[in-house]
Amino acid sequence: MAKVVLLAQWLADRIAAGEIVERPASVVKELVENALDAGATQVVVDIESGGFTAIRVADDGEGMSSEDARLAIQRFATSKIRHESDLSAIRTLGFRGEALPSIGAVSHLEIQTSDGAEGTRLRVEGGGEAWVEAAAGPRGTVVTVRHLYFNTPARRRFLRSIARESALCTDAVERLALSRPDVAFRLRRDDEEILWLPPAAARERAATVLGATPKQLLPIDDREGPLSVTGFVGLPEIARRSRQGQHFAVNGRPVQSALLGRAVEQGAHTLLFTGTFPVCAVAVTAPPDRVDPNVHPRKLEVRFADDRAIFALVERATRAALHAAPLVRHVQTTTAPPAGAASYADFGHADQPALIAREPSPLEAAAIFGEAAAADVPTDRDHRRLPPLRLLGQVGRTYLVASCPEGLALIDQHAAHERVLYERLLRDRGRQDTAQTLAVPIPIEVSTSEAELADDMRATFAGAGFEVERFGADTLLLRAVPTVTARVSPERILREGIAELEQTTLLRSPKSAIERLTILTACRSAVKAGDVLSRAEMEALIADLEACEDPYTCFHGRPTLVVVPARALEAYFLRR
Repeated sequence: MAKVVLLAQWLADRIAAGEIVERPASVVKELVENALDAGATQVVVDIESGGFTAIRVADDGEGMSSEDARLAIQRFATSKIRHESDLSAIRTLGFRGEALPSIGAVSHLEIQTSDGAEGTRLRVEGGGEAWVEAAAGPRGTVVTVRHLYFNTPARRRFLRSIARESALCTDAVERLALSRPDVAFRLRRDDEEILWLPPAAARERAATVLGATPKQLLPIDDREGPLSVTGFVGLPEIARRSRQGQHFAVNGRPVQSALLGRAVEQGAHTLLFTGTFPVCAVAVTAPPDRVDPNVHPRKLEVRFADDRAIFALVERATRAALHAAPLVRHVQTTTAPPAGAASYADFGHADQPALIAREPSPLEAAAIFGEAAAADVPTDRDHRRLPPLRLLGQVGRTYLVASCPEGLALIDQHAAHERVLYERLLRDRGRQDTAQTLAVPIPIEVSTSEAELADDMRATFAGAGFEVERFGADTLLLRAVPTVTARVSPERILREGIAELEQTTLLRSPKSAIERLTILTACRSAVKAGDVLSRAEMEALIADLEACEDPYTCFHGRPTLVVVPARALEAYFLRR
């Protein structure tokens, strides 16, 4: 007896259906895509019991004739491919056909459709023969899927709870609604309306779906040759702890793309708090023959022929959008101090006066901010990115206090100095005069493996401003350090830099390794919370921060300053 046999058609259909109809949300996605391709201006989705009992998608699109409806449930029937060349120029989401046979193989499927001239009702159960009759109705199509997986109970057992599957159905509708803000979407769950999205401008639709306000979304718009990217990225203040707030579309098709996600995150690099991810709705347009949408059975993923160009474009557009926006954070205070509010002494520095007014010598300021500080003060104050700040003093040995047109500004001295030093190191990278040659090289004892690593990474250390030379099996000679490290131990930074490179997987990327060392150097060299600063030092720090390209956050994404609006101050003193 032969070991290789042909599967029965009914079994082959169920296997094929399992690839496309992964869960109820897959059915919702396929049916809504069909509705959009049919030219619908309104789509209504009803689900019962997470989609297991029933899924109903109604649209006011062009509908189908009786002949098209009969063909749409046949396997390998399609409306978008006529010739071989069409495979490389697909512009639709699916239209009628393709998914319908797979859905009908694992459910009780009913289609009520009319093209305006004739109406048709069609029923299929478990992939069996279709039952067709004439049925009058308005132009459009209603597809009802009942008893999903009734003939494949194993599939049902491996799915999530009804609540989870309902949430996934909602997510599928929202992702499609983002790509088509001109279409109205209504979603009802067990007869309760949970989503109503009337036609709206793209920004308003994105804000509704992303759970933000339009003002919290920054427009993205860039083009490079035949490639273009549009959409929105959220302000750092609405970043999330997961990537659930990231939505992508390619040529109008919602997709999941690690490439696009990394590009957006790289564009927001150093502007978001560590461990958070930007909220975004990004749409990429590319020539159809440069995009392969058939990587995934349900077309959730795509492959780009020019993935480097796509990555660079999205990263650049995201960074430009964030860089162009004023990212100063405004905070609100309570209208009155809470009972038992801490006094100034509770900061742990009761011996410190609230405002520091001592004038330092030039050597003192240089020790804190480096010799380059004076040269970095912006000369054109009309182009600063921060509001005009007038220093008032220092509080808690940690925060600088300044007045500004909006109210009261509080500046985190450590975060602000980190940003200043980080941008200075990036700006000075490769310049000969930014590294300080040590009069006497510092010998540093390390392990043999650390010595080998440092020797292999000499170019990386040089890119970050360190000149390191191997001297024997387990000794390094530190000959030069960045000028900004005057306040800290060069040996400590070198040892921490070696440890940082040992623990990362970025050694194959010199650019990333240099950035890690740059961040480490800036962090260790910056003034700390608890450091008492003179008035001149504080003024120099504010001036240097105003000169930064991105003065709003440190490279960890923590804000460098916040503004308490004047209205909040008035409320605090019961003037409102």
